[in-house]
Amino acid sequence: MAKYRFALVDCNNFYVSCERVFEPKLERKAIVVLSNNDGCVIARSNEAKILGIKMGVPYFKVKEIIKRHSVVVKSSNYPLYGDMSSRVMNIISKYSPSQEIYSIDESFLEFSGMNIDLVSHMYKLKKQIKDWTGIPVCVGIGGTKVLAKLANRIAKKYSTFDGVFDIDSISNDRYISLLSSLDIVDIWGIGRQSAKKLKNINIHSGYDLYKSDISVIESLLGVNGKRIYQELKGHSCIGIESIPPTRKQIVSSRSFGSDLSALAELKQALTSLTRVAIKKLKSNSLATTSVSVFVYTNPHKKNTPFIHLYRNVGISIATDDESLLIPMVAKIVDAIYKPKHNFYKGGVVFGSLVKDYRQQDLYSTDKSHQSKANSQTKSELLQSINSRFNDSVKYASELGNDRWLPRAEFKSNRYTTEWSELLNI
Repeated sequence: MAKYRFALVDCNNFYVSCERVFEPKLERKAIVVLSNNDGCVIARSNEAKILGIKMGVPYFKVKEIIKRHSVVVKSSNYPLYGDMSSRVMNIISKYSPSQEIYSIDESFLEFSGMNIDLVSHMYKLKKQIKDWTGIPVCVGIGGTKVLAKLANRIAKKYSTFDGVFDIDSISNDRYISLLSSLDIVDIWGIGRQSAKKLKNINIHSGYDLYKSDISVIESLLGVNGKRIYQELKGHSCIGIESIPPTRKQIVSSRSFGSDLSALAELKQALTSLTRVAIKKLKSNSLATTSVSVFVYTNPHKKNTPFIHLYRNVGISIATDDESLLIPMVAKIVDAIYKPKHNFYKGGVVFGSLVKDYRQQDLYSTDKSHQSKANSQTKSELLQSINSRFNDSVKYASELGNDRWLPRAEFKSNRYTTEWSELLNI
């Protein structure tokens, strides 16, 4: 048995699967999920893929195909997807002491030193996730993370494995054949730019990389390329990140539902997006010392000048206080605004983030033994009220006509996070 054993658990067509959980009639029907503002296709069922609908294609370009084949269209529903992801990841965490949540729909597990039948263990995991959440998953098993990712690809592609595949169980000849069938860009960790560099020296397939000289790969792609090469050879050198690295920045941006020209409309959009960013700050126990605000006009409109407005402001003491950040963004909007332009998109960026932050000043005292009520700041009190009463308390700059809100013509209910949108049976 290999010294290291990894598994990659990946949800199948995750956004589509979330929609199907609450609408079983959508099983085996072609479905696409659209991005914010119903702009582009960001998820497709297998049936929609067969029809030739590509990932990232603008919705208006495939409307005719969608109409002709009665494809079901859904607007993105991130509150639902995020909650369903949490439920899936919680189940996955019970199957190994070492888990790395890689994305909203993927999770690595490590089983080094565990004397278990890993394939049977993963079939049990797959069944429990489906029974408890309704979400189908596939599992790839290998001696390295790169191999586990590759095994997951095979588990999804070939139904004979019933969703679980152990790449270490195949012969070396079959492994070489598998690598030969893979384009180099299909190897986990090899991006398009890296693939371009490799193809320039006639490394086109996974097997070309496998049989290359390690010194050539390292000189071309650096340490990361060397690690990927070694992992393809079965030498584990990319470990599980049980503690996620601190985020470098938080971005909250949107394409507006309608082009905005009035200052009040822009201010409402950007300060509302600031509240979203603050929630991300707090959920990650982070604080910021840098706030950037940007808005720009539609770069694709002909005969219209492209206008991009931007301002960054530094903060001397790291903060996550909405009573400071929301009014600050409103003032930045006032400062950068230019009239007589139709703005298409905008956003807020928090940078220079600090982990495990606790604000102090000259007169601060240890409040650890005081009651919770006495230790709450105004910001914390507002957050507590809004968490109970659905963001009922807002700053003046957040109020307006809501024209900025993105279009979501096909949005389903937030079945698991909103009382008023619970499933009716």
